[in-house]
Amino acid sequence: MNVKIIKKDFELVLNEIKKTTPVVIYKNFLNINDCKKIVSLCHKNFSYKIHRKKKPNKFFNFTSLDVLPSNVKCNRIFRTFELSNFFINKFKSLKNIQNLQNKIIKLKKNKKVFKKAQVIQYPRGGGFFGEHVHERYPTNYGFIITLTKKNKDFYTGETKFKINGKNIDIKKCGVTIGDLILFRYDLLHSVSSCDPLEDLIFDKKGRWTLIFPVHDYQF
Repeated sequence: MNVKIIKKDFELVLNEIKKTTPVVIYKNFLNINDCKKIVSLCHKNFSYKIHRKKKPNKFFNFTSLDVLPSNVKCNRIFRTFELSNFFINKFKSLKNIQNLQNKIIKLKKNKKVFKKAQVIQYPRGGGFFGEHVHERYPTNYGFIITLTKKNKDFYTGETKFKINGKNIDIKKCGVTIGDLILFRYDLLHSVSSCDPLEDLIFDKKGRWTLIFPVHDYQF
């Protein structure tokens, strides 16, 4: 089975990861009010004057607005926010996610990693992320939490996965606000266009997600 849906049981999640199930969907993982607060805080405190500069503030370590940037591995239109510890500490649920992640990552011998909490907005008007892939470890399984609601905040746009060249269909799983998608990190994946017939506007609408990438410590 390529996709497994789980409700309110971390142990079942860990069992599916042990079985290397490609995609695991944990329903109602994050409180809807927390989802809305995270989006509001990001949008309210974003500065268009600071673009791709490592200039931390109280809320973010880094922010960026990418509209088909050059010198990247795959095309994209999105806005991204790397959350500060101050931001994370506002939400007990985000600390719980990090605790779960610590049980999943696979550390290489004598290697250190650094972890991030990152919000990405795919705006109405064509926000997307081109097809790409990562090395599986140390992340092991990627985390994607949906922060906005389909047919309310946006209408089209979803994360897509492939295994052995074939699409993994998660449409029937009814992924919605607060749901967590865990996916084997070496799966080919992409994000399809969000409401491409609308004007491109970076407002609070659109498809917002929360991810938790892990990287080998390089310095």
